Amino acid sequence: MLHYEYRFSGSGGQGLMLLGDIMAQAAGCLEGKQILLTKSYGPEARGGACRSEMILSDEPINYPAVTSPDLMLAMSQKACDSYRGDLHEGRILLLDEELVHSVPELAGVRIVRIPLTRLAVLSTGKSVAANVTALGAIAGLCRCVKPESVLKAVQDRFAPKFRESNDRAFAAGLKAARDAFGVNK
Repeated sequence: MLHYEYRFSGSGGQGLMLLGDIMAQAAGCLEGKQILLTKSYGPEARGGACRSEMILSDEPINYPAVTSPDLMLAMSQKACDSYRGDLHEGRILLLDEELVHSVPELAGVRIVRIPLTRLAVLSTGKSVAANVTALGAIAGLCRCVKPESVLKAVQDRFAPKFRESNDRAFAAGLKAARDAFGVNK
């Protein structure tokens, strides 16, 4: 039985809510899996801690909250500090290594450091594509949703004029994640 829990966290304005929507579309609409998506953010429009969480399953989801994320994305130090508490052995913590400077000691948790924002800038010229770079990395780190489905959901979500730059941002994240895990394809 497939049951996978994601937590996407960072600061308001980094596109974490959109990232959750895109993952939900890829898993639920494109691949037909059961999904449950929740969002939480502080009163600040920009800069406050926020998170989007998703449960993915091939059976009905009985409990509507992430209790132990299999993968947690941290796009800011504050998010890492605030939301890492229920990461357990065998799980993955993906962090933007240039925005999360103090990496916690977490027994048995695989910490993957990728410069997500820098890769977005290098591949597109814009830091706002960091959430798309993160989607590529997430698709490369966990095999619950096919990278092709995630990329298709990205392409469906944005105007055609952004397709080429988003494709580059996604590819950069996917490659970085595969390099981190030593996967060739």
